[in-house]
Amino acid sequence: MKDIKKTLAEELENLLVRINEGKNPLDLRKQARCLIENLSPDDLTAAQERLVKSGISVHRVQQLATAFLLMGITDGKAAGFRERLSDGHVLRKVLAEHEMIRCFVAELEDVVLAVSQMETLNENSHELLRLGHIVDHIAAMEEHLSRENDVLFPAIRIAGWGSLCGLVEGEHTRIQRSIDSLLSLMASFDKMPRSLFAARLLSEIRTFCPLLKEHLFYEDHVLYPAAAAMIDNPEFWDRLKRICNEIGYCGLHL
Repeated sequence: MKDIKKTLAEELENLLVRINEGKNPLDLRKQARCLIENLSPDDLTAAQERLVKSGISVHRVQQLATAFLLMGITDGKAAGFRERLSDGHVLRKVLAEHEMIRCFVAELEDVVLAVSQMETLNENSHELLRLGHIVDHIAAMEEHLSRENDVLFPAIRIAGWGSLCGLVEGEHTRIQRSIDSLLSLMASFDKMPRSLFAARLLSEIRTFCPLLKEHLFYEDHVLYPAAAAMIDNPEFWDRLKRICNEIGYCGLHL
């Protein structure tokens, strides 16, 4: 068995190198589909470690692993995973909250653009009140992030697929930091010139919104489809559902 795993790890390492070199995408996708069907967590970890030892940065290796997973699951056993989820599956709750977050991010971008173009702005302005309302909803993401950090990611890691969570765990810290900055900025509205407030607001969302969109894309199209495909164990997901039911939905929908 060790020889098989070593062979799979070596094949994956070679594939990641070819992805990095930009080889024929059709061939790469075909090979990714074949590999992902039999890949174990140890294979993925071993391939990544070998590439890091060869001199490729950890961040770049994570990007290559993500590209491989995207290629493998798009047409492989994780394709169409949403349709295969039962109505009560714990990941449906997570994905539903993601959709709400996307709605608020789109509204945040719209209202910040409107605020930045206003010549006068006061605490009773419709746009500022709307901005505060949206920021409050986005701040409710903390419960969503905590559920992933405290329940879903640890369980996926224990199951052996911690490498799937590597990219997003660090992003959670950056996302929370950006949310805290937005809340702090809103609280400081009366303590700074309006032009400075608008400039800082624009600067915040130009970093925050793209980060959050990319984060949600990875979770929706790589992390959770791959986890659902690789951890084909109903008892695993039922246990997580029972834990998450005690937490309930986060405040995004209020």
